[in-house]
Parts: sequence; structure tokens; C-alpha cells
Amino acid sequence: MKDQPSAQRRLTAVLCADVVGYSRLMQADEQATHAALTSRRRLFGERVAAHGGRIVNAPGDSILAEFASVVEAVDCALEIQRAVAAADAALAAERRMQFRIGINLGDVLVDADGIYGDGVNIAARLESLCAPGGVAVSASVYEQLRDKRALSFVDRGEHAVKNIARPVRVYALEHAGETEGGAAAAPGKRLALGRRKALAALSLAGVLAAGFALAPQIPRWLHKPAGEAAATIAVLPFANQSGDAKREYFSDGITEDIINALGRFSGVRVIAHNAVQVYKGHKASQEQISRELGVRYIVQGSVRQAGARVRVGVELSDAAKGTLLWSERYDGEGAEVFEIQDRIVRNVVGALAVKLTSLEQQRATGKPPGSLEAYDLVLRARELLVRTDRSSNREARALIAQALQLSPDYAEAHAASSYAEFQRAEFGWIEDPEEGLRRSEQAARRAIALGDAGASARAHGVLGNIHTFTGDFNAAMLDAKRALELNGSDALAHALRGGILLWTGRIDESIAATEAARRYDPALSSVATFNLALAYYLAGRYRETVVLTEGMRQAAVPGLVFSEAVRAAALAQLGEAEPARRAAAEVRRLNPFFKVEAFGTRLGNPAHREKVQEGLRKAGL
Repeated sequence: MKDQPSAQRRLTAVLCADVVGYSRLMQADEQATHAALTSRRRLFGERVAAHGGRIVNAPGDSILAEFASVVEAVDCALEIQRAVAAADAALAAERRMQFRIGINLGDVLVDADGIYGDGVNIAARLESLCAPGGVAVSASVYEQLRDKRALSFVDRGEHAVKNIARPVRVYALEHAGETEGGAAAAPGKRLALGRRKALAALSLAGVLAAGFALAPQIPRWLHKPAGEAAATIAVLPFANQSGDAKREYFSDGITEDIINALGRFSGVRVIAHNAVQVYKGHKASQEQISRELGVRYIVQGSVRQAGARVRVGVELSDAAKGTLLWSERYDGEGAEVFEIQDRIVRNVVGALAVKLTSLEQQRATGKPPGSLEAYDLVLRARELLVRTDRSSNREARALIAQALQLSPDYAEAHAASSYAEFQRAEFGWIEDPEEGLRRSEQAARRAIALGDAGASARAHGVLGNIHTFTGDFNAAMLDAKRALELNGSDALAHALRGGILLWTGRIDESIAATEAARRYDPALSSVATFNLALAYYLAGRYRETVVLTEGMRQAAVPGLVFSEAVRAAALAQLGEAEPARRAAAEVRRLNPFFKVEAFGTRLGNPAHREKVQEGLRKAGL
């Protein structure tokens, strides 16, 4: 009789997966469950093969696979969980087929029938300790991933597991999104790998990032103009008439600079650049724009650039009366573009009969750079930074560096550099985020020292976010106030102030500040909108909380799990048990690691933390 070939040993990455609640699903609907499992097995097969692995066995509702690479195994698991979540999105919560996935790197026995040994057993135990829809890995996997992937884990500690002599340390992979609004996603020690070093949880860091469009869902009371007698004005995006679509950034940049200059007059309240972008390229009547933005006056214009020559046409209208108040055309060359901007600002304000003090006239005029090319480079960089992705940030920093070589004392370039460096720290695009914060602060203080009011307002806003990032709320508040002194229409500074007031327990003031920000920019960031929703909740304004978070839900904003949690708590406080339960289920789906006791820990007032957590428990979390 021929001897059977002996089993061989090898080091391999083992993936174990299992369906959550398979028996319950089969009992409810055998045919649908079998079809869903067949579909999910096909997905596993495709994804495992794409990452160089192989399916070893698939008994019942379980799947066992192996990979030569730990990185490929984890990447595969992430892709599978995201694909499964997407497939389940349209299903009722009770019909969703979620998986737990455990991954271990270990020595295994291999023969023609499969793989065996502790390497496999540990992966199976990790899978059983995993949250539904999650991925749990062993210490050996975690160590191999260091510096190879920008992933975040929670250290779940050591667990004694069946048939394994030594305790197994479990790391839960966070793939449902970073925390926002001061609410931690999970207990345990949060660990960031590679270029994402561990930092304090962000609260308002995202305020400087690009906003999301919520205008169609915003209730009318958020558009109410400020109660003071200031002139309310919207500067619509200037049309690019240069015949080159690539020059859009130039006309957009001039528009934004005019908005910022007008905002520095105490007698003018100007809508933010972000809010007027929705009207770019769209034909909307002045009456409609006036109604939607809550403004009386509208500025429109065009920019034509040919080489160093620039022609700017501009007109000012009273939208309430439907009359043209003033129009002008300006021609210039090179650095004359800055003089053109100053003349436009002065003429607009003059036409509105706003009385200017000599101080405000000085504040309205920014200090131009030494060259038009430097200005052009900064406009291009600012456009890139709005995209908030790593490659755009890298390209923007290169453009800013060129601008500073041409004009070392250009304050706006230093302000843009400050934000670019802060963005790197915020999103983990730098090996040492603390170094990114240091560079950001250094650039901001350089911008302020150069004495340009517009750049100083931007720089103080970045400094405020840095201080909020590190928990120094007193310093953050001083910077927010200084930014508003320089530009009373700065929506980002109002939102920054609103967040600081929220975390320090001054709820009514927080609401007033963030509502002011929303009046200037109805498309504020998801963080600022979340802060407003949480403040409404703490003030007992539950219906308004629900309306605002429902808008965030429809817009599928970043950090949705946290707004959904506040929505669940507000619905529970309103006595709407079934909608609250569904919202709570959605929180669990978005983040299986969600813990009530970790939510709202950034709130300085213990009574506020308890009020939020009470609502979450009422909702069933």
C-alpha cells in the first residue's frame, strides 16, 4: 500500500467568515436566505481570487480562505464587508445578511483536503469575537500591517478562547469612519497604523473642509437675515469669459476675494463663497436668489483674461426692487487686477450708501503680492484644497511653495499654507501629525504678522481649529473672535465659535453662533451641522434636531453614524418609539462598535453628556 503524502507546514494568513444569525434568517425565509448566501459566496470567491488568495472550504454558512499576504487578506476583508453592506442597504434590518470576519497569521498544516492547526483555530475564535459587519485580527496580523496600510484599530485586549493555551489579543478594525463631533466610536485604545498616528479625537477640525450641499432640505427659518440693519448681499460667481475652461479658478478666485473684502465692512453682511457656488452656470432669477439666500442686494460680474490683460465687468442690483443700482467695466494689466478689486469693493459699498470709517477703508484693501503669477498660484491652490484629498493637497502645497518663492511676504500664500498643513494633520497625510500642526501654526502666525486683514482672518480661523483640535478652548475662542473682528461675515469663524461654545456648555450661545454661520453659508460642513443638531437636542428642541439630521441623512454626509445617533435620541425624547428604534438600528449597522457611554464625552457639562446618553438608551442603544 502506497504511503499517504505527509502534511506540510507553512506560514499563512487565514480568514474565517460566518453569517450572523443564519438560523434565524433561514427560519424566516429559506429560499431568500439561500439565494443571498449563494450571492455572498460568489462575492467572496471573486474578491479572494482578486487578492491572490484561495477559498479552502465553505461548509454551511462559513467560509475559510488563506492568503500569502496579510495585507491582501485585510484589504480583501474590507472590500467584502463594504460590498455586503452595500448589497444590504436596500433591505429591512431583519433581512440583512451580515458577516463576522476574523484574520490570523499563523503556522498551519496543509494537505490535499485543507488547512489545520492553531493558526486556523485562532482565526475562527477571532471571528466569533468580532462584531457583526466587522473585521477582527490577531496581534500577529496587526504587527505585520504596521506602516503598510493607513488603517485604524481598537485594541480589544486579551481573551481566553476555547482550545487555545494562551490568551489571544484582539484588534477590531475600524472601517465605519472616523469619530466626529466629539463622540468616540468604540471603547478601548484606538490605534492608528502607518501614516495615521494616534491623535486626540477631532471636534471642529473639519470646519475648514469643504461643505456639503443641504440647501434644498434647510428649513426656512435658517435663511432668516440677521436682525441688525446691515446690508445683506450675495456676490454670484463671476463668469469666466476667457474662452478657456481651465481659467475657471481665476474668475472664482476673484469672486471669493471680493466676497472676503466686502465682509470686512461692519455695515455689510455678505453670503459666503461656498453658498453662492450653486448658482454658477445656472439661470436663476434675482428674485429667486434673493429669496433662497435671504439677501437684498446681488453683485454679478464677468472676467476676461488674455495674457497679462484682465477685463472685469460688474453690476450691483437691488433684488427686492428689481432695479440696477450700478455697473462698471474695468481694464487692467498685471498687478492692476488688485486695484480693480479694491475699486469694485469701494463702489459696491458706496452704492449701498454704507458709511465707511477710514479704518474700515484700510481694512478693505488687502496687500497684493509682488507678482500676478504668485496670486494665480494661490488661487489654484485654494481651489485644490477644497477637494480634501491627498493628491490635491500635495499639488496645492507645491503651488503655494512656488508662490512664496516669487513673493515671500505674500500673506494669503502663508494663510493657504497654514490650512494645507492643518489638512495634512487632520487627515493623517503626514508621518507625524504633530509636526503638521506645528507647521500650520507657524504659517498662520506668519500670515498674521504681515498685516493683511483678509489673510489674518483666514489664519486666525486655522489657529482656532488647531486649538480646538488640542482641547485649548480658551485660545480657540480668542482666535474665533479675532477672525470675526476682521471679517464679520466669515461663516467658518462663526461655526468655529459655535462649536467651542457647544463643548464648553453654553448651548444657547452656540446655537446663535452656528445659526449665524448658516445664514452666511447654508452649505456649512457636516461637522458644523452636527454641532447645531446636538445643540438643538441639548436645548430640548427635539423636532428641530430631527429636521436637521434628516437633511444630513438624505445627503449621506460624512460621519453619518453620529448625526443618526442624535436623531435616534431626539425621536425617543419625542415619544416616537418605532422611528427611534429604526434610527438606532441604523447606528448599529453603520458602526457595530458604537457605545452609548463613549458618545458625547467631549461635552464639558456632565449633565449634557447624561442627557444625550439618556436619549440614546431610550432609543434602544
